[in-house]
Amino acid sequence: MDPLSIALFVVGYPVAIAVILRWFRVVRERMAVWFAAHTLAAGAIVLGHAVNGRAQGVITNGAWLVISVLWYALRPKRAEAPAP
Repeated sequence: MDPLSIALFVVGYPVAIAVILRWFRVVRERMAVWFAAHTLAAGAIVLGHAVNGRAQGVITNGAWLVISVLWYALRPKRAEAPAP
């Protein structure tokens, strides 16, 4: 494995997994910083697979990257409950 891809995976996977574990909250509450971290991490993972020439990894993780961006972008912001 290429040292660049190892570095990309070491950073990308833990960050992406940490955000995915909170994914519904990130989307529902429009947590932009968390979403940006996830997007950058997922991009690093895709790049890591591309550097190694692993098409299946690029396709799988790239598909999730596209789906996650669409999910976040198309989900309307949750309406705040009126104060009593």
